[in-house]
Amino acid sequence: MKKRITVFIEHHDDDTDFLFMESWIKKWADLIYIQDYSTGGWEHCWDLEAPAEAIEEIPEDWLCDSVWAGIGKGNLKRQ
Repeated sequence: MKKRITVFIEHHDDDTDFLFMESWIKKWADLIYIQDYSTGGWEHCWDLEAPAEAIEEIPEDWLCDSVWAGIGKGNLKRQ
């Protein structure tokens, strides 16, 4: 079963986090759906659907509430 999540990262001095997400997207490409991606240069935000095992690889502090993920529905906690 897939779950909707929103991922937000910054990379002011180091793009390691962005490179991790880029690799993660390539790894799970056949099993994820990216609804939206936006960037402000140093900030990156993805609205996506992914299976639980893929989501487990994303650092929990990158997950954030959003309209896509379901504001106030407790989606920030892994279940």
